[in-house]
Amino acid sequence: MNETVASMNGTIWIFAVLLISMVVVQALLFAKLALDFNKKNNLLTREEISSAMRTGTVSVVGPAISSIVVALSLVAMIGPATAFMRCGVIGAPPWELFMANTAAGAVGVEFNTPEFTKSVFTLCIFGMTFASAPYFLNTILTLKPLDMAVAKAQSTAKENKESFLPSLGNAAMMGLMGYSIVDYLKTIPGIVAVTVSCAVAYAIAKIIAKTSIKWLNDWNMAFSMIIGMAVAQVISTMLS
Repeated sequence: MNETVASMNGTIWIFAVLLISMVVVQALLFAKLALDFNKKNNLLTREEISSAMRTGTVSVVGPAISSIVVALSLVAMIGPATAFMRCGVIGAPPWELFMANTAAGAVGVEFNTPEFTKSVFTLCIFGMTFASAPYFLNTILTLKPLDMAVAKAQSTAKENKESFLPSLGNAAMMGLMGYSIVDYLKTIPGIVAVTVSCAVAYAIAKIIAKTSIKWLNDWNMAFSMIIGMAVAQVISTMLS
């Protein structure tokens, strides 16, 4: 780690702790608002909420591991405090790494060189922070329309009419999953992992439909990811 980064790391930890604390409080407030909204409108049952929480907890394991790998490279460049502060808010180490390099490159400086001064490091932090502005603007611009769409869908459901909201949710999920796996389709092991995972998920869904084993649905993604990664590792070993 660069001496400049090491010398500023202690000060940045203060801001990192404050910022991450705000994120935690914000998450708790969002969870409370969501539960209160659900209680008021009766969208989901208690069992469905518990199932969604278990599924969500399992589904973050894979992305979290990949983020940690990139975050380790980020720590070596900008220090643990800045990496913790940025990844804890945005959760996208590759993007933060890209923006840090872009900011340093804008002034013709590389990391871990004598020219990497405190001013350049401050510029990198500003660049990473400023680059996250579109995320927040998107949230501000889209949350209210989506909230209105949910209210509209509820009134449509009461009139026994079809709503576009379920289709919108499915389309968003397909787009998110497609974006997440597109990079893995560049190698044979990656293609195998995606194909096997999809096949396992489909098979488990069929088993659930026939047997009504509800708990299996909570672990569908976990089983699919583990089996897909295991088969891909076997294929990768065979090819090497």
